[in-house]
Amino acid sequence: MLEFVGRVEDGLPELEVMAHAWLLGPAVAGIVYVHPLTVHLVDEDGTLSVTDVLMKRGRELGWVSTSDFAGWAEPCPGWHTTLTGDQLLVRQPDGRHWYDGTLPASPEWRTAAQESGKVFHFTASRGGPEDVITMISAGQALAVVSTFD
Repeated sequence: MLEFVGRVEDGLPELEVMAHAWLLGPAVAGIVYVHPLTVHLVDEDGTLSVTDVLMKRGRELGWVSTSDFAGWAEPCPGWHTTLTGDQLLVRQPDGRHWYDGTLPASPEWRTAAQESGKVFHFTASRGGPEDVITMISAGQALAVVSTFD
């Protein structure tokens, strides 16, 4: 795991996030987001301000712990996903992009997303897709559900 520690006033580094299509069941489309960098921020005096920026920002935008299924069972207001070809665009409630990149998805994944009209999104503070999937069942990941078209 790579870590970045920086000052709040210096801003954040660009995160290279990858999205992986995950078919949770015949009618349930999911996306697992992984990133190789855990970002920590320190205050001017050097004290740790934010221990994991991505996870903190996710919570601010409505993502909840995967241990709280009731909190992510239905679409979260303002979250919307569009897939055109392999180009995935996920908008967060403030209108900004959560993700804008590629998502190679199987025909079964596309059918599940189109028929249900929603997508389940998952992320964790570290690891590859299999690691995040393990953390989901352990309640150590975050989830949000978006509408889909």
